[in-house]
Amino acid sequence: MQMDLPSKHVLHLSKRIGSRGAGTNGETAAASYVLRAFSELEIDTDVETFSSPRSDFITVAFLFMLTMAAYLCFKVSYALSFLLAGLVWLVFQMETYSWSVLSRLMPRSKAQNVIGTVSASGEAKHLVLLVANYDTARSSPLGRPGLARAFRFLYILSFICITITAALAVVGQGASLLKLSGRTIDFMWAICAPLQLFLLLLTALILTGELKSRYCAGANDNASGLGVMLSLVSSLADNPLENTTVWGVATARGFAGGRGMVALLKRHRRRLKNAFIINLDHLGGEPVRVITREGTMFGFRNSRKLSRLAFSAASKSRQLDVKKGKCRVKKSDAMVASVRGFEAITIGGTRGVTYTGWRNTADVSGTVNRTYLDRAVRLSQLIMESIDEMPGSLDAPRRRTRRAWARKPVLGVIEEESGPEERQPEP
Repeated sequence: MQMDLPSKHVLHLSKRIGSRGAGTNGETAAASYVLRAFSELEIDTDVETFSSPRSDFITVAFLFMLTMAAYLCFKVSYALSFLLAGLVWLVFQMETYSWSVLSRLMPRSKAQNVIGTVSASGEAKHLVLLVANYDTARSSPLGRPGLARAFRFLYILSFICITITAALAVVGQGASLLKLSGRTIDFMWAICAPLQLFLLLLTALILTGELKSRYCAGANDNASGLGVMLSLVSSLADNPLENTTVWGVATARGFAGGRGMVALLKRHRRRLKNAFIINLDHLGGEPVRVITREGTMFGFRNSRKLSRLAFSAASKSRQLDVKKGKCRVKKSDAMVASVRGFEAITIGGTRGVTYTGWRNTADVSGTVNRTYLDRAVRLSQLIMESIDEMPGSLDAPRRRTRRAWARKPVLGVIEEESGPEERQPEP
């Protein structure tokens, strides 16, 4: 059997199925498509269900509204204002780095990860996960090219607004104790008003996208990554690696903050402790890059070990001219894994610090470059071959170099609950 062309999968997912929004028939159809593709390869296949919110943007908008409420509470009680703003300050950071706090209270629905396993032909010394999310987002005003490039700046500025709102309450309390005039306190409150107007504008932009816009076709985001993953798995099904077992994982709810990946890591925490996770994302719009840092605010560095492997592997092919990249507009599956201390990396095609087609209705099949897809396939193959040649054992302890705070949630906040383990029949 010849390897499936990634462009074939991209065309089916983005054109025949179309939008694959959370909780829609398109999401279910995409999961069914992946399940059929794995079944035809006659590899071990599993479907794992979990519950999740449908979007992380709603949570962000709600936090902005709570910040504005804390600002208004300043006139009533400095203590209440600080308590509310301080809580938002903490939760905002937790949610930014994929630790679910407020999003636990948001409406939820069931979703599913689809896993296909290609076992090593010999002794399994390594485990590699090829991961790609299959859902699509609603288009957003923030997805327009100019705003997308400025998204990280806007996001950090919103965090500064939250921080200043919390600090305002502290300063107000101090001014009251020092018996400063009410006019001085009112002046401090008034000069912070533009910050609240900025948050109000961002909230309006987010809610406009979430409540009025339609779901994107998602050719580059992320039918391209899923197409590359399915092509790689089809090739491995005929020619498995000698010492490496490979999981092809199609995750759901990537636009809910990587909740599919959160559920996967929680369910298989011990089994995946020594795994190498390769996230395939936005591979059809720009030349392939190794994404070394991800995150909408300060960011997390992806696995240095995998980065070195990727560049070393790329040097073996004359067709591959791979450079470093950064993604600042989304919580990818690799970022979710890196935050939790796993060895993870993203292979993607960035433009600056954003992705072509992110939250944009122009992200259709005609914009996907097949050459970029083929190069992503080749780079991923070379990385896996390099891993396969490495000495080691799945059960051997691996030295962790990341800080403990990058592996554990702050103040004991636990991970996204994925619900009881259950297998679901074919959608």
